[in-house]
Amino acid sequence: MIKFIHLFKNYYLGISFIGIAAFVIQEIPYIVMPIFKPASNPIMSMTNEIKWIETVQGIFGILSMIILMLIVRDDVKLIPIETTKDKTFLFLTILMILINFVGWILYYMGHQYGWLIIISQFAVVPLYYLFFGLWKSNYLLVGAAVPFFVIHTINGLINFAVKR
Repeated sequence: MIKFIHLFKNYYLGISFIGIAAFVIQEIPYIVMPIFKPASNPIMSMTNEIKWIETVQGIFGILSMIILMLIVRDDVKLIPIETTKDKTFLFLTILMILINFVGWILYYMGHQYGWLIIISQFAVVPLYYLFFGLWKSNYLLVGAAVPFFVIHTINGLINFAVKR
């Protein structure tokens, strides 16, 4: 972690290397997508008919990513696992990314079912950020991840449950 500017309390504008790692891990399915070239790719060819949902989703998604990587706390260890809270939120963070990866594997294998996509690609990604924020006591990230979860999941429902 590198701290640049003190914001308030124990929050700093800086660089969170574990936050960058968490972001890159979450992006792995998109990084490998050109290798697998799924025959059908409804997520990447999705068109949002309700533009404000796409806009709000983008704002909270980008805000979550920025906070994940650029907001640090100087009172939290690199990998906190001392308390039950730490272990629980770390477990939930790992569980969310594993659900996401399993969903992508199934997606690449052609199992592109609406509810599977909604749960494994739309709902769990913001929950991954939310639980990561709770694990690292980054409540700014939690505050951005909650509306990101709601609007991202609604977007998935509109595109993969309601349209079908």
